[in-house]
Amino acid sequence: MLIGIILISIGSLISFIAADCDLRVLAGIILVSVGIMFFIFENHPTAMDVYQGKTTLEITYKNGIAIDSVVVFKDKEK
Repeated sequence: MLIGIILISIGSLISFIAADCDLRVLAGIILVSVGIMFFIFENHPTAMDVYQGKTTLEITYKNGIAIDSVVVFKDKEK
């Protein structure tokens, strides 16, 4: 969330400083900043999701040894 706030602040600052610049360029900068913010904050499982049983643990095995694990949302279609 902090990165998104920083990006929006920088985009707004640029729009105020570059008053003689084309409005479309400024709108583009702000839209890119917001787009990056939404890209960074994808839907990731939270601790509350794990507690409420909405997630499952996927374990990757290599030669019978667990080498990786990832928390993912459960499939809703069953």
